[in-house]
Amino acid sequence: MPDRPIQEQFGERVIQAFTEFARTDLKRSASLEKDEFAHVGDVALRKDLAQVLYGTRWLYKLGLALLTQDEERAAHVRAQLVDYGTIVEGLLVDCVAHAIRTGRARGTAYQFSDPDIQRRPIRWNAANPEGQISRQSFWWLIRISHEFGVIPSELKEDLDWLRERRNTVHLRRRSAMGQTAFINQSRKAFELVISTIRETKEWKRQHS
Repeated sequence: MPDRPIQEQFGERVIQAFTEFARTDLKRSASLEKDEFAHVGDVALRKDLAQVLYGTRWLYKLGLALLTQDEERAAHVRAQLVDYGTIVEGLLVDCVAHAIRTGRARGTAYQFSDPDIQRRPIRWNAANPEGQISRQSFWWLIRISHEFGVIPSELKEDLDWLRERRNTVHLRRRSAMGQTAFINQSRKAFELVISTIRETKEWKRQHS
């Protein structure tokens, strides 16, 4: 069998080098599941969160390896913002559901889809609240998590920043991100994920 063309061999080695660089120093999803997300009650959600966090960090490292700029960098950052927002949502869903299920809900705002003016009441199934929670917005989750004492005011404001930035990935608003899609936004979003992990873990510890 003839040897493969040198170009093909070179290409494979370049891809392998990028892949190995992206994996270096990253905590694998099994370890993330056991450590960062051990407090998440739903086993399937815990696994999903760990996989998404690993994948997002891998994508960040890959962007560094490729030295992406301009449109390429914006594409990397948009993908990371979506995934970081998804992780935060999952953590907040877990805590809000736990609060409602165990009778630890605070106030009355959570009883409405529009909590500020208390319109569109929610008929909660307290034994299985995830179904109703999944129909609420990211804004609602942040608002109610703050009222329940899951996250402090400063983190609430920062998560609203993440929510607004994540919204800019939609096609109709994509141009709004423009030249602001730089790597520091990804770093900030990652730090917010870590803060959310820390706060939700402590809240679950106190309300287990």
